[in-house]
Amino acid sequence: MNESKRPAFVLAAAALAAAAAAFFAKDALIQPAAPAPGAARPAAAKRTVPAGPLIVLGRDGARRDLASKTGKGLILHFWATWCAPCREEMPDLVKFVRDTKDDPRVEFLAVSVDEDWRVVDAWLKERGISGLLVALDPRGATAARMGATGYPETFFVSPSGEIVKHVVGPADWSRPEARTFAAEFSRLGG
Repeated sequence: MNESKRPAFVLAAAALAAAAAAFFAKDALIQPAAPAPGAARPAAAKRTVPAGPLIVLGRDGARRDLASKTGKGLILHFWATWCAPCREEMPDLVKFVRDTKDDPRVEFLAVSVDEDWRVVDAWLKERGISGLLVALDPRGATAARMGATGYPETFFVSPSGEIVKHVVGPADWSRPEARTFAAEFSRLGG
């Protein structure tokens, strides 16, 4: 090969090799699509509440272990005052809880991952929210053990400890489907 054409040939070969490598590696750079807000995670093997203590704190400082079975279904909602989707979802969530609170077979617990009660109570008071059973998970350890990857996230836990449904992101609590599912979920507690 002519010495004057050798650098151009090497450069062309290198460019072709780089293009081929990029073509075959392109899919490795694409992040998997995030689930749509409020979408239930795909059905997989049955999941249960993790073994061992899942401690949250009541306003009085009492510790509650979410792994303890109460004989009721538990709707466990993790949220934070600083979470924009949580703030947007809260009015419909509060209405849902008020409308379904008389069901003796289901308990709803809103678990804030904020650092202290002063922040949570001030936020709730500012928005006129009352009657919502709230617990505190100050470092989010319990939320993480449950499998939460962000906020808000809601877990529907049967009386036997099986996670029946896991909703990632804000849910539309005003939709008829939410009421229908709540009624079906309630029957698990009977």
